[in-house]
Amino acid sequence: MAWSTGVFAANTAGLLVAELAAILPANPNWSVYDAAVGANCQAFECLDAAATCLFYVKVDNNFAGYAIIELWEGWDAVGHAGAGVALKLFGTAASMKMEYGVGGYGISVRDHCFIWQNYSGSDGVYIGQPRRKDLTKNIVVFCGGGDTPINNTLGLPGMTAAIVWASLFDELGNKRAMTFSGSPGGGASFVVKTILGELELRETPLKNDTTKFLVGELEGVASYGSGAEAGIVTGDTCLMPGGNVWSAIMNTNLTFVEEA
Repeated sequence: MAWSTGVFAANTAGLLVAELAAILPANPNWSVYDAAVGANCQAFECLDAAATCLFYVKVDNNFAGYAIIELWEGWDAVGHAGAGVALKLFGTAASMKMEYGVGGYGISVRDHCFIWQNYSGSDGVYIGQPRRKDLTKNIVVFCGGGDTPINNTLGLPGMTAAIVWASLFDELGNKRAMTFSGSPGGGASFVVKTILGELELRETPLKNDTTKFLVGELEGVASYGSGAEAGIVTGDTCLMPGGNVWSAIMNTNLTFVEEA
C-alpha cells in the first residue's frame, strides 16, 4: 500500500493520467500496459495471478478537469483497444468519470485497487477489487461519478447520470449494480462521532444489488452517506488504533479514506 498527495496548479487535460502513470507502477501489481492509446489516454494493468486478480483500466484524460474511465477484461496493446467484457457505463450514465481541479488530491494505491480523493471538488473514486469474501473470484468494481458527478459519489451508492457503483465482474462474472450493505450511511441521522469526540469507522460493506449477497468491503474506504451533523469537513483526519490515518471527503455525503 502507498499513499501520495499533490497539488494541481491547473485543471488542464493530461494531468491526471500523467499522475497515475507515475504513481500506480510503484506497486508491483500495477503497470502502464499501453501508453499509446491516444492523446492523454493510457491503459493500466492490475495483475496478481496468485490472488485471482486481472483487469485493465483505460484512462482518457484528453479533457480539462476530468478523465473518462473504462474497465476491461483484456487489452490489445498492439491495436490499442480493450478486449472482452467492458464496463464503460451503467444505469442512465453514459460514462464513468474521475474529476480533478485546481488544488490538492490524495491517492491510495493498493495491490488490487486504488482510491482517488479530489480535495478541490470534495469527491472520490474507487477502482479495482474490493476486499473480497471469496478470493477465487475476480470481482472488479467502479464506485464514483457518472456524466454529471454531484456531491461525493464515493459516499453514496447509486445508478444515475451522476453516480455509478457497478461491477465489471461480480461473484458470478456479471456486470451488476453495487450498493452498501443495508444502510450504513443511509441518512442524515447517521453519526460517526462519539460523545468523547472519537470517530468510529468501518470499511464499506459492498453488496451485489442483484444477488443481495455481500461480495466484500471497499478496502480502505468508510462511506457514510449524509453525515453533515458529524461536523467533519474535507481534509479532516483521524488517527485510528494501530496508527493508521484516515482522511475525510465531505460534500453532502461523507467518506473516509485510509492514508495507506
